[in-house]
Amino acid sequence: MQDKDDFIARLTEETRILGEARMLRDDQPLTPEITAEILRRFQELLARIKRTQDWAGRSMAISPTTISSIINGTFEADPEKHIRAIDKWLETQYLKEHAPRPSGFVKTEVARRIYAAAKVAIESSGIVLVHGPAGIGKSITAQAIRAETPGSIFTSISTAGLSKIAVMELIAQQLRVSARSTSAQMFDALRSALRDTGRLLIVDEVHKLEGRRKDEALHCLRDLHDQTGIPMLWLGMSNIADYIQRGESAGYERLDPLFSRITLWLNLTEIANRADGGPGLYSVEDIQKILAGSKLRITPDGARYLQMLANEYGAGALRTVSKLLQLAPKFIRDDRDIDAEFLRSLQVQRLGLRAAERLETRMQARLAVA
Repeated sequence: MQDKDDFIARLTEETRILGEARMLRDDQPLTPEITAEILRRFQELLARIKRTQDWAGRSMAISPTTISSIINGTFEADPEKHIRAIDKWLETQYLKEHAPRPSGFVKTEVARRIYAAAKVAIESSGIVLVHGPAGIGKSITAQAIRAETPGSIFTSISTAGLSKIAVMELIAQQLRVSARSTSAQMFDALRSALRDTGRLLIVDEVHKLEGRRKDEALHCLRDLHDQTGIPMLWLGMSNIADYIQRGESAGYERLDPLFSRITLWLNLTEIANRADGGPGLYSVEDIQKILAGSKLRITPDGARYLQMLANEYGAGALRTVSKLLQLAPKFIRDDRDIDAEFLRSLQVQRLGLRAAERLETRMQARLAVA
């Protein structure tokens, strides 16, 4: 018994380089002791997250009957292929379970739509473009997706890094690929690191690449997709969608080939536009989820005001809601509940009287239409 315990302890120590939930290296022989430990961890995980063997089997594309017979020791064929699949699946689940989400993230309806778009990208190995107004939660949702998707790569385009080589260097930094002296060498290094890996590449603020440096960075991302087969999730303002859809280019090559490679266009601007009486991007329930993470007590009319503000993306949006909630504790007195009147006064403190009045007029006008 002591020998077995020592073996498991040594094995666990060795596998720290693989990830806490990984027991096997690809070139490591499978032994009965390792098999037993993997199956023990598998059952322990299912008990902890309250899921069934059938659910786990479906997520690994292993039939429930096979999973059950392996667990019970009645599987008649060689189970090694399935044991290795379970081991890799355990690592993925562990990474998801322990991935740090960005502070303040709440899975609102907007976030659910972006999550669904990311799933389309992964399942199709295509490019998905999510575009919409600033401040509605695209970036924080992209960071949450990166945290929950093992192996994914998150990059955000900066105004100072719009060239082809700058974008490749940004991706290389995330991959820990050493820089090369020429753009061709850098591209080859990225291609080698990503080819056939299926890793999701998330590119935030992609609208900044529109018309820059003869669109070389956009063409480079397209080439990287073509030559590696990895899925990509691009997020940005809606001007990038309009630019690609026109098919013209500021450079030497038209954008039609890029247009044809985009699997899904998720237009959050259409959803955000409430001029036709639509519900907007955020519901009161979404706002209540956001409020649940704070210790603030907000009245129903206060929650309704924040919902209106979140849907007023021109000068409000979810980013402004977050700023108000950060400011509220500094101005609230006597432990009072936060209502719409207080939030309006806080807007005056933030924006000044005239700007706050203009915003209020727009919000009321949209409310009248709705």
